[in-house]
Amino acid sequence: MLSDWQRLNIQNKSNSTASNLLDRVDLLRLEATQKLQQSQRGEKGQFLTPSSVATLMAGMFEFNCPDISLLDAGAGIGSLLAAVVCELCQRPNKPRSLHVTAYEIDIILIDYLKQTLELCRSECQRLGIYFTSEIRQMDFIQDSADMLQPSLFTQQVKQEFTNAIINPPYAKIDAKSQARTWLRSIGVETSNLYAGFTVAAAKLLKPNGELVSITPRSFCNGLYFRDFRQVFLQMMALRQIHIFESRQEIFRDDGVLQETIIVRARKQIEKPDTLLITSSHIADDELILSHELRYTDLVNPKDSEQFIRILPDAVSQQVVEEMAQFTCTLQELGLTVSTGKVVDFRVSSDLRLEPDNGTVPLIYPAHFSAGYVEYPTVTRKHQALAVTERTAALLIPNEHYVLTKRFSSKEEKKRIVAVVWNANKINSSSVGFENHLNYFNQQGRGLDLTLARGLTVYLNSSLVDAFFRLFNGNTQVNATDLRNLKYPNLKQLLLLGAQITEIFPTQREIDELVERQLLNATK
Repeated sequence: MLSDWQRLNIQNKSNSTASNLLDRVDLLRLEATQKLQQSQRGEKGQFLTPSSVATLMAGMFEFNCPDISLLDAGAGIGSLLAAVVCELCQRPNKPRSLHVTAYEIDIILIDYLKQTLELCRSECQRLGIYFTSEIRQMDFIQDSADMLQPSLFTQQVKQEFTNAIINPPYAKIDAKSQARTWLRSIGVETSNLYAGFTVAAAKLLKPNGELVSITPRSFCNGLYFRDFRQVFLQMMALRQIHIFESRQEIFRDDGVLQETIIVRARKQIEKPDTLLITSSHIADDELILSHELRYTDLVNPKDSEQFIRILPDAVSQQVVEEMAQFTCTLQELGLTVSTGKVVDFRVSSDLRLEPDNGTVPLIYPAHFSAGYVEYPTVTRKHQALAVTERTAALLIPNEHYVLTKRFSSKEEKKRIVAVVWNANKINSSSVGFENHLNYFNQQGRGLDLTLARGLTVYLNSSLVDAFFRLFNGNTQVNATDLRNLKYPNLKQLLLLGAQITEIFPTQREIDELVERQLLNATK
């Protein structure tokens, strides 16, 4: 019988060997990254997984069966599957066998992937785990579609997996592309490869199979990923979500600034009562915070959009509870949000640098200034649009509106940036809003000025910003996101607006005004 010291010594040797395996694979990753052209990686969405991230992901699996079949779709050089091997080799209850199916189409990466798989085979053999592997040098989306929807021309046998670990490519899919057709054949409509990879991998899992995926957070909300969320959440139950406080550090070698999360899900229809939310600054942070969240707080079963609302801590829960005091929808207020109609490059011959006879103001985000629109302003952009047959349909009546930026820059402190368009300041019958703007309106017409001011105060509040950041993982502020916010009632908005003059309040004053309405709402 082994003594405790002997067991500890064996475990330390196992850990050391596993760590050595990951170090060697990470060196392969760095070498491969240097060989891949930066432009090509961007086109294909190739961002190879650092060992620290791979280790964190592999550690999330439960591995509830003795014979594991692992899918790595878009394997790269094999960082993720190597991390799984290290994780299994360090666990006290090791599996009997491990079969890896790795998809990769880049010939440069395949050479490195073969080296990684050989290292994994040696490590498993040393610890008595029967290891087999297969590299599929083919398009994962196409192959999964052939397996899931076989036809007379493709008699591909469906292969199922107990586990899938993926860092899917991040790249847009053209609406008329073959990849879009393949994905439609398996029941999902999506505009980005990472969502397609995630659904396809989930569909290839056995019942109760586990998926761990690292993706941009952007799928959690918005119109573009609604179909993906509905399909994925119907067949999979989320069990853990890990969020990172730092945008830059996760894929630092690739210069990726996208907000990224790790999702662990199990293939089952029934949803758990709770799930685990964890967070850290970076992947190998020693301090990982965690708390349980009710599943219905994450995904409201009555929400037709199926937004995924991640609450990382108790402070976030307080933000949600405070926002719940405001219950009005835009529809109940008689308002809607539209996107600016003017796409400047499509009407380039009608653009004018300065206002002149026969032109109307053309408003860009560059005109935003301290709660209002400063027009004209110092900018290189064309600030006027000639009124022609082509541009007439792009114009709206010159009335009062609330404008927001559709894209917030990294330098901006707030995700939602709103201003009042005061029609009284401009002598013009019409106005053009550029496509990078959203505007609040009443059936295409303007708002009462007091209402516009109150709505602008609310949208610029720290409360709305904190709430929006919880559920929006990118710098876009879509019209759909704004429509799904809850708002103060009409009386509250008018009370807010009545206290605003030509000088817009400071951030502290804005928050005090909104806090006062919160207190009134709870009475």
